[in-house]
Amino acid sequence: MMTGHEPTAGNILLVDDETNIREGLKATLRKDGHDVRDAATATAALSLLATFPAEVAVLDIRMPGMSGTELLAEIKAGWPHIAVIMLTGHGTLQTAITAVKEGAFDYLLKPAKPEAIRVVVARALAESRRQREQAALLQALQAGLERLHRLPATPPFSQPNLAASTAILRVGDLIIDRAAYEVRFRGQAVALTPAEYKVLVVLAERAGSAVDYISLVRAGLEYDAEAWEAKELIKRHIYTLRQKLEPQPDQPAFILNVRGVGYRLVR
Repeated sequence: MMTGHEPTAGNILLVDDETNIREGLKATLRKDGHDVRDAATATAALSLLATFPAEVAVLDIRMPGMSGTELLAEIKAGWPHIAVIMLTGHGTLQTAITAVKEGAFDYLLKPAKPEAIRVVVARALAESRRQREQAALLQALQAGLERLHRLPATPPFSQPNLAASTAILRVGDLIIDRAAYEVRFRGQAVALTPAEYKVLVVLAERAGSAVDYISLVRAGLEYDAEAWEAKELIKRHIYTLRQKLEPQPDQPAFILNVRGVGYRLVR
């Protein structure tokens, strides 16, 4: 019986040249609501994959023509997020272990008990979905970075003039002259990019308090992002600011991490 922690039903591909084994596996997995398609050869399986969005593939190692391990390589090349389970007898156990090292998710010994099949397939389905979600998040992050790079830069002279009483920001040895768009640290002028300058101003305005990733990206990069994306986007600018302001950038004492929140400028 399933425990309730497994993922919902998914798309399963079975590949085995023995009809009775395929039918038994199909009956077992369909009880859990999976959409199960089957093929007797690797060639037929590859044709199925052209239209069937499999999440898990269960492959027999020994098949006529292309073997299960050869099919594994084809699947990993064309559909990397499919979790592959190898079916093996005792005579091909070492081959199955090697297949796991080469990218298979797991293996099952024939004849596999129905409960063992269901548990391993559920685990494989969860792994397939984890990999797909990770890939989607990385793709979204890359798309966000590309959009950011296409945004027009804001030149320094476009900054609004501020009243003299509010133009100077002082935080310890840091002085920011917002009217002149100048930064000095411990008496030395510091050359900053427009994005670095904006991030530093936000941190200085709220010195001593944590500033979250989203606020830093919105103010410094003029870009609205989700928290996970903002965290990745701001890292590079904090890194370069530390290189220019911290005596020991790898041991920051001025711009500090606030774990899970953002960054804080020490007063």
